Amino acid sequence: MPRFDAEYVPRSAMAIYAHPDDIEFTVGGTVAKWARAGCEVTFVLITSGNSGTHDRKFTRKTLERVREREERESARILGVARVVFLRHGDCELVPTLALRKELVRRIRRHRPEVVLCNDPQALFFDDRYINHPDHLAAGKAALEAVFPCAEMELLWPVAGPVHKVHAVYVSSTVAPNTWIEVADTIETKIAALAAHRSQLGDRDISPMILEWARGEARRAPAGKASGKKSPSRPKNAEAFRVMRIVREEN
Repeated sequence: MPRFDAEYVPRSAMAIYAHPDDIEFTVGGTVAKWARAGCEVTFVLITSGNSGTHDRKFTRKTLERVREREERESARILGVARVVFLRHGDCELVPTLALRKELVRRIRRHRPEVVLCNDPQALFFDDRYINHPDHLAAGKAALEAVFPCAEMELLWPVAGPVHKVHAVYVSSTVAPNTWIEVADTIETKIAALAAHRSQLGDRDISPMILEWARGEARRAPAGKASGKKSPSRPKNAEAFRVMRIVREEN
């Protein structure tokens, strides 16, 4: 059985998020690190961010095309194997049974060892950010698709052969238990984010991303834990609550 620690690299991973750029902001460093080490990564974007602008030159259809093009370029920079767009409406996402079934179909088709998604319980971040309702809905739908639905033989057989995901890496969480060092891939993450010009324009986001990654690293424990020497605190990190569905054998 795999060990789901900070050094673990899955053979395959699927990131299920609401909008283009969500993955890059939250887990882009980890994705780049895993892809560089040989992990086959699939992105599933439930919406194409077709409401995500205050610029009235766009329609929802033209913005969808732009944001999908940006996402494909960003995924290429990160080393992602494939990008799937489900094209639900931005700002209209609800974790319905129909959406769960769509995600089960994708999980069974691509058979990821690990799924990454948002924490559906993370409504507030200090007093500076109210989490987007699409983020909460995407996280809830992803978790429900992973467990138990994707692995149940009698449920939706037309969605493909069942598959058991080994672990879920939950990002943007107030209760992380794993920190992944991304110092070697932080510049790749920044480059991938820069591809999302419809959202960021030409502004330099490097200071913001570096400060965020250092802040995440400062949250990581250091010293000794459970009688074993812990790894040194990372320099730049992405934090996760790792939920182990397949447990390690003793």
